Amino acid sequence: MKYIIFDFDGTIGDSQSLIVKTLQDTMRARKLEVKSEEACAKTIGLRLDEAFVSLFGMSAEEGMECAATYREIFLENKKMMIVRPFPHVIETLRALHRQGYVLGMASSRNHCSLDGYVKQMQLEDIFSSIVAGDDVEHVKPAPDMVFKALGEMKGMKNPVTSADDVKDVLDETLVVGDMNFDVDMAHNAGCKACAVTYGNGTRQQLASAEWIIDDFAELLEIVKG
Repeated sequence: MKYIIFDFDGTIGDSQSLIVKTLQDTMRARKLEVKSEEACAKTIGLRLDEAFVSLFGMSAEEGMECAATYREIFLENKKMMIVRPFPHVIETLRALHRQGYVLGMASSRNHCSLDGYVKQMQLEDIFSSIVAGDDVEHVKPAPDMVFKALGEMKGMKNPVTSADDVKDVLDETLVVGDMNFDVDMAHNAGCKACAVTYGNGTRQQLASAEWIIDDFAELLEIVKG
C-alpha cells in the first residue's frame, strides 16, 4: 500500500453523540418525529440531506432544508460537545506519514466543518488531500471521493473524475472507514477496504471489507503486507 484514504466520523473522530443529538434536535426544531439514537446513528456517513431523506422518505428539497437547520444547531452543540480522536489515532497517523505513506481524507461532512476538526486535532500537515461531501457530485458509496482524493494525493493538476485517471494506483490504495458506505465506496473505486469496529457500523455490516480491526494501531501491520 502507498495511498491511504480515511473516513473521519467514527474512524478518526468520536462524533457519534454530537451527530445523533444534533439530528434529534433538528427533528424537534422542524416538528418531525424524533427518531431513536440507533436509527440516527445508522445514517452517519451519508450526506446530511440524504440522511434526512433516508430517515423520513421526504423530498430532496426538504432534506436540504433539514440539513440547513442541522448546520445551525450543530454550531451551538459543538461548543458543548467536543469531538476527540479515538485511541491510537493521532500517533498511528503520524507514524504512517513518517513512513512515507500518502494520506488523504474522504468524509460526507461539509468541507468547512471537516477542515475545522483536522486543524483542531493538528493533523493538517499530514494529509495531502481532504475531500468533503460538498466537493463532489456523488457521495459515498459512489467512488467519486476516492478518485478526487487520489488525484490530489498524486499531485495531478486537473480534477480526477474517473478510475481511468488513477487506475495505476488503485491496487496500492486502501480506504479506512467504519461504515458499509466506506467499504462499498472503496470497492466501487477498485480499492481494498479496512473497516474499524469501534465506530458506527457493526462487524456484520462491515463483513465485506478485506480487513476488520478493533484498534486503529493495527493499521501499521496491515499496510506492511
